[in-house]
Order: sequence, then C-alpha cells, then structure tokens
Amino acid sequence: MTPPAPDSTALLRLLGGLLARAATLAGFTSADVLVSDISRGVLLPLPGIGSASTPRRVRSDAPLVRRALNASDTVHASGRSLSGTELDGPGVARVGLLRLSEDGAEPACLLVLTDADPTVDFTDQQRTVLAAHRTLLSDAATAVLDTEEHKRRWRDLEQSRHLAAERTLVDERLDDAVTAVDCMSAIVRTCSALAGKSVLLFDRRGRTIAAAIPETTGHITAPTLTDILRAYSTGTPTAPNPVVLAAGPTTGLTRRKIVTPIIERGEHFGWLVIDEHPSPLSPTDEYAAARSARRIGAQFLVQRRIARVAWNAKSSLTRQLVRGTGALDDLAASGEYLGVNIHAQRVLVYILASHHDLADSERVLAEWMERDLGVEVLSTRGSEGILLLVEAREDVGALATVARVKDGLARAANALFQGQEFIAGVSSICEPTALARAYRESREAVLCIDRFTGRAFHRILAVDDLGPARLFLAHGEISAVRHFVDDVLGPLLRKAPGTVDLLHTLQCWFDTARNVRGSAQRLGVHENTVRLRLARVHALTGLDVAGDASDQLSIQTALLVLRLQGHPALETDDDNWAASDSDTPPAEAQRHERRASPGSPAKERRSA
Repeated sequence: MTPPAPDSTALLRLLGGLLARAATLAGFTSADVLVSDISRGVLLPLPGIGSASTPRRVRSDAPLVRRALNASDTVHASGRSLSGTELDGPGVARVGLLRLSEDGAEPACLLVLTDADPTVDFTDQQRTVLAAHRTLLSDAATAVLDTEEHKRRWRDLEQSRHLAAERTLVDERLDDAVTAVDCMSAIVRTCSALAGKSVLLFDRRGRTIAAAIPETTGHITAPTLTDILRAYSTGTPTAPNPVVLAAGPTTGLTRRKIVTPIIERGEHFGWLVIDEHPSPLSPTDEYAAARSARRIGAQFLVQRRIARVAWNAKSSLTRQLVRGTGALDDLAASGEYLGVNIHAQRVLVYILASHHDLADSERVLAEWMERDLGVEVLSTRGSEGILLLVEAREDVGALATVARVKDGLARAANALFQGQEFIAGVSSICEPTALARAYRESREAVLCIDRFTGRAFHRILAVDDLGPARLFLAHGEISAVRHFVDDVLGPLLRKAPGTVDLLHTLQCWFDTARNVRGSAQRLGVHENTVRLRLARVHALTGLDVAGDASDQLSIQTALLVLRLQGHPALETDDDNWAASDSDTPPAEAQRHERRASPGSPAKERRSA
C-alpha cells in the first residue's frame, strides 16, 4: 500500500502566525520568507507562504539582499535606498531584511518585512524583538522546507512507481502481441494503442511496412521518411535509441516525432516513427518506441531466417522435381508445407552460369521474375547453371506463356546482368512428370547458344526455336558442324554479288512455312523473284530447297547455325537476340562480326 503524501498544512499555519506576530511587533504590515535557489541564483518565496507585497523573485547578488545575507542583524531600507530594487513594488515603502538561516547554510532563508508607510521609524526595540523571534522563525521555516522536500521526494517516488508500472504494461502488451500474432504489424498496432498516437514502420528504403493510428484519430497526412530523416541529425545510428525531433521551420515538421532506428545485432533494418498526435509525447512513449524497435528488429532477423530456410527448402524441392526423385506423395506434402503447387504446369529455364557473380544471383533473378510475371518462380542452382521453374497460368496459351517467359528473361538480363553474358534456354510448357525431359532440352538449347554465339550477347532461345536440330548442334563436334555449314551453304558464304539476298530469301522461305506468297510479301518483291532466287540457290548449292525434304532439312539446319552466329544477312525479329549493352563500342561489335563471319567455316575447311 502506498504511504500518504507528507502534509505541511499545520506547519504553514504555524509559520504564518509567527510571521504575522513578528510583523506586528516590528511595526510592519506583512512578513514573508524567501529561500535561495542556488542553481538559478535567486531567492523565491517559501511554498505556501506569501502576500501580495512579497516579491516573486529577488536576485541573490542584489546589493541590499547580499548585505542582509552577510549581516547578523536586521537591515532596514526605505525611500531612495529601496527605489529601483527588486524589493520595490506596489504598497512597499520600506522593508526589513533578516537572515534566518545560519551563516553559510544552504538554502539561505531571508525574512522580508514590508510596510507602505515610509515615515515610520524602525526602533532598536523592534530590532531586538525580531532578533528574539529569529530562532523560532528559522525552525518553523526549516520544518516547512523539510516537509516540502519530503513531498518532492514522495512525488518523485510516485512518479517512478507509475513510470515503472507503465513500462511493465508496455513490455507485457508487446510480449502478448509477439506471442499471439508474431508479426511486425501487430507490434506496431500495440505500440500505437499504448502511446495513443500514430505509429509508422519504414524499411531502410523508405517504404511503409506497417502503420497504425488510434481509433479516435481521423485520417492524418504523414510526411515521408526522407522528410523526417532530414531533421535527424544524430549521424549514423548504432543502437535503437529513440530521438525526439522538434517541430518548426528548422526541421520542416509540423509536429514532434519520436524516431527510433530498427537495429539488431549491428544491422540496420528500418525506422519506427511515433507522431505527436493526438496527445503530447511522454517518457513512456519513448520507452514504448525503444522496446517496440527491439522486438521489431528481432522479427526482422526471424523473418530473414525463415525466408532463408524456406528458400533452401524450395530449392531442394525444385531439384527433386527436375530430377524426378522422391515419392509423389512426399513431394506433395513438402509442397503443401512450403505453399508450392507441385501439380502446376511449368516452363523450365536453364541459365548458363559460367561466372560466379551470375551463379550467386539465383535468388535475385527468381524474385525479379516473380514480380515481373506475377507467377510463382521456383529456383535451384547446380554446378553448371541456374534452373527456374516458371508457373504457367491457366488462362494463357502455351506459345504465349513461353513468349512471356522469354520477354521476362530479357528484361531481367538487361536490368540485373547488363554488361555480363546471359545465356538461357526455355522449354515448352510441361507437366511435372516431364520436367526431366524439359531440363535436357533446355540445356541442349543453351549448349547450342554457348557453342555458336558470341559471349557479349544476351541470348535467350526456346527449345521450339531450334527444333530437332538442337540435338545435332548441342552434341556434334564444332568443327564438323562448321564443315557441314560450309558444305551446304558454302557457295552463298563467299560474298559473291547477290548471295546476301539469297540467304535472306531462304530465311523468309522457312519462316513463312515455305510459302512463296508470304516470302514475297515479307521481302517486298514479286513472287517470281522468290522462285528465281530459290532456283539460283539450287544451281549454286545443288540442293532443291523447293522440292526435296532432305535438302530442306540440311539448309534449315545450316541457316540455324548462321543465325546463332549472328550472320548479318539473317535478320531476326526476336528481341531476345539483342546485345547485352546497346552502347557496345564499334570495335567490340566488329570483333563479334568477324567471329561470326559468313566465310569463316569455308576458310577453316580450306586451311585444314
């Protein structure tokens, strides 16, 4: 049970009676006691005592006051000696000052007698009467001061007790929030309820993670984190210590705010901001901010661990799905636990990761693709590359899905791997049971790109872009493939007049499903021109591209190799065959052009 506060009422009545009697006997109308305040260098009226004529504040170094404090007898002043001093005031024509405390004792007590009649004399008898009452007045004033000091300490203890109770409540409520809900938004809501103010949680980039306002508060406009931190002048934070930011033109804030960095184990995760609305800030608010920041920091660490474990588990599940290992029921149970639908159709992407910086970007790439395509993307990393399993939406066709995946990969390559090689093979849509075959096919597509394409390019091809020729290109000897191209199209690769048009016509012929009219429209020529060019190809190469299926397969395969090499005569409408950097220097472009020169296979064969 809390003891009652000390009561000084009786002592004040006693002291008041003694002062009135002393004033009457000394010939004054009123008497009061001033007590020194050493920290401010002034004398102030004793609490609970004072009349209208008593000065509210007297400087300790005032000449008349200093003289009285150094004297052992009453100092009397009137008329000119009183004029202009802090003791001069309405209804005060003369004063008497008598030090009540012992010489050098602190705080010093000074008896102040005032009277409105300047003609009254201050006699020796009155001086003697005051000296006789001096000890009694001093003891009474000291008793009042001691009681007031006890009251101050009692108030401090009560305030400390209330503050401790409030802080205990803060910890209990925050612990309950963590136990019951275990999320950052619950901690923010609890902090807002405890403080009765608006609370915002930002990450380091300034994005709002969670926000809460009291139920009695309407909508308010909060400044951005950038505006708030502009007033944060404590340097780089190293601990979750709350800082109160003042409002005003110097800070640009309309209301004060408590800003607490979210720091846990030396890592800075974000900022917690308490807005001074609708009630003023209090010390408990700062404590609530500090404790909330510590718990939110712990949540950041926990969530990161969970995300890391979940990511590793998803990576393992992805590897099992691709390899086809593990019982279907076990995979389904793991998928359900991780929130993965293992029965969904997916597109497998194989990305060649010959450099460590690309290999370490598996998670970044998968998360980027998820945000860009709006579907689930699983990933895993092997010794040779990165695998992505991109979920296929049911409302999008198979060809459109593959095209969306290729476009998304192109955007990701330009955003994340600009200036680096990026080679990817994309499978067609497949069921979970066909992922192993999709892996082999997409890997073969990557091998085709890697073997015949310049490294400075971002190359993304689907398995269907290559057709069955990928088996020959992926596993055949490079020199044999080049000899094959020279044997098939050698006469068209020697830069003879008109051969570029012949190669371009062959490409259009196959791209339009061997349709003369379609080829003519794409080339912008007459249909007979297409027929004449095909006849000329027959004459130069001996291959009947218009009528022999075997010759068509040979020429189509050779054209595919030239397209992989980036032959300038074989244009492509696929944006995924773009260079990784649009500002590639001319010398670099020329180097790659020479490497994929149309005459190089024939030259190698002749040199051999």
